[in-house]
Amino acid sequence: MSREIDILNNRLSSRRTVLILTWPIIVEQLLSMMVNYVDTAMVGSIGVDATASIAVVTSTIWLIGGLMMGVSVGFSVLVSRAVGYRDFAEAKEIVRQSFLTMVGFGLIITLLVEFLIAPFLPGWMGANASIRQDSVNYFRITGAVYVFDMFLFVGGGIIRGAGDSRSPMIYSILNNAVNIVGNFFFIYQPRTIVLFGIPFRVWGAGLGVSGAALGTAAGAAVCGIMIIHRIFDPDLSVSISLHDRFRLDRKIQKQALTLGIPTALERITISGGQLVVTMLATGLGTSALAAHQLANTAEQICYMPAYSFGVSATTLIAQSLGANRPELAKTYSRDCILDGVILISACAVLLYIFAPELMGLFIRDAGVIAAGAQVLRIQALAEPAVGITNVVSGILRGGGDTVGPFVIGVAGMWVVRITLAVIMIHMFQAGLVGIWIPMAADWVVRACCCLLRMRSGKWMHKLD
Repeated sequence: MSREIDILNNRLSSRRTVLILTWPIIVEQLLSMMVNYVDTAMVGSIGVDATASIAVVTSTIWLIGGLMMGVSVGFSVLVSRAVGYRDFAEAKEIVRQSFLTMVGFGLIITLLVEFLIAPFLPGWMGANASIRQDSVNYFRITGAVYVFDMFLFVGGGIIRGAGDSRSPMIYSILNNAVNIVGNFFFIYQPRTIVLFGIPFRVWGAGLGVSGAALGTAAGAAVCGIMIIHRIFDPDLSVSISLHDRFRLDRKIQKQALTLGIPTALERITISGGQLVVTMLATGLGTSALAAHQLANTAEQICYMPAYSFGVSATTLIAQSLGANRPELAKTYSRDCILDGVILISACAVLLYIFAPELMGLFIRDAGVIAAGAQVLRIQALAEPAVGITNVVSGILRGGGDTVGPFVIGVAGMWVVRITLAVIMIHMFQAGLVGIWIPMAADWVVRACCCLLRMRSGKWMHKLD
């Protein structure tokens, strides 16, 4: 039975279509977030240094994820437009081109990380000598499977672009399960646990931070393999076959690059800004760095649902415009914004109330918990703006306007967030709060700019 949703089906209301497409993405994103939660909580139980060692490389991992996101946006929008136009032969050719890109680009990133970036990054970031080796090991192990991560980003985007948001959700469940089991056995030393009053001796590799990396890498590899299988599944309307001819098509690759490069540049420059912010947090000490990292992880539970509506919006808008139905695109954009903001606002209230409890899931250090809870409550006030920014950016990308989110994101990060953070930390000695107040201001500015960009209507044009 096909898992794809007919987005252009007039028998379904626009809101019902949005929710049917989005709920699996929400579950998928929450489960992906749980991978980070599990890693962070299990590593946090080892100590502050272990948490800080991962924090040192996290921003760079986000940067690489941004590159993959750019590739994903380029091909998923093209696939969605072709599906909306009902040109499945063209859609399949786009998928073949994406497959070549996923393999080639994934291998290049893996080699760069393993030999040119991971061994030196902790030193470049100014990390304490006591945590550098753990940082190198974590990055090298997770970077070894970047080919599979490419399929998570790009392949998952293509599958969703065809209207199937359930399959990536199922694969995320598997990813999370493998990660948890891997962490359970790889991180800790052999130990005795008690279940229902019965003691059991459990084997453990005792690898610490490296064990967390192994669990994450194993989950990504399994999930990537499942996505590859789905792309070759005849049940998928845009599936491909090993018997197809895989030759580079310059026109499709150029179209994908035209759409994807602004998104990739956006993520690179924003992640570069996050690197600067991480360096500012590193200068505040190991405890502040750990609090910053854990608060970022805790906040994901709030903004991921809104991000999911943005992912749905990209598919909905692209297919609607591909079918030459701009009014339907406007209806979908309205519903995605409304539902996304309502959901993230409800999550923000919970984030504000339970900030200390969320921090306590990851670490027992009272000082780190207090500092993290304080900045989380600051960010909770700006979460509706985060929702608007993510959803409207998805709408703009679905319409082929990837330049707008790029310019807005870069300006928000470098002009607002970093400038204010440097001033607050170095001139007013504001500490960690001096990083998170500018972060909240950044999101408010971005939300206003995104809404203005959307009102201009430039995103309604058809792709050439």
